[in-house]
Amino acid sequence: MGESTKTAPLPKNMGNGTVETIRGQYHKFMLIPPIERHCQWFDAGPISIAVEARALGDQHVMVRGPSIHVFNAARSEEYVRFDLFGRVLHYHYILNAHQHNILWGYDPDANGPMLPWVIAALRDRLPILLRRAGEPELAQEVEEVGWNRTVLTGVAQAAAAALRPRDDDLERGREGMEWMYRWKEIHPQFNTVAEGEY
Repeated sequence: MGESTKTAPLPKNMGNGTVETIRGQYHKFMLIPPIERHCQWFDAGPISIAVEARALGDQHVMVRGPSIHVFNAARSEEYVRFDLFGRVLHYHYILNAHQHNILWGYDPDANGPMLPWVIAALRDRLPILLRRAGEPELAQEVEEVGWNRTVLTGVAQAAAAALRPRDDDLERGREGMEWMYRWKEIHPQFNTVAEGEY
C-alpha cells in the first residue's frame, strides 16, 4: 500500500478561524468608532483609509489585530470596515443613511489569510464595495477620477504591525473594552434583525 495522504492538522496558533460562516447579518446600529490615536491614516484621493491597532481584553484573554477602515476623503463617514482579530474574522458594509451595518464573516479556509485578501479587494473592487455600502456617487467618482492605490503598501505594513504583540497591549485592551462598553450604553449592540440580501 502507498503512503497515507492524510494531512496533519495545522497548529492551533497559526491564526484566526471561523466558528460559523456569517452571511449578511443586518444590524440596526452603528459600529463603534475607531480610537483615533491608535489609527494610522492614508489619504488616497476621494477616499482615506485608517488602520487601527485594535486590542480587546485583559491579562487572561486578549485579542489584537488591525481594523481597516475605508472613509471619505474628509474622514467624516466610514463605508467599509475589515476586522482582522478575534475568533471570527469579518467585515462590515456601513449604511450611513440608515445608521446600520451589514456583517459578513470571512472564511480563511477557502480564501487564505485575510490581509492579502483585503488588500486585493481594495485594489480591485473598491467601487463595488462602496456601492454595497450605499455610496454610488462615491463609487462613480473612484471609477472616473481614480484613487491612489499606492497607499495599499503602507496599509498592509501597518496592518501586519498591528497583529504583533506590543508593550502597551494590556493598556490598549482595557481602553478598547471601556470604549466598547461606553458605546453600548448609547447604542445597544447585537440587534440582528435579518440575514441575507438587503
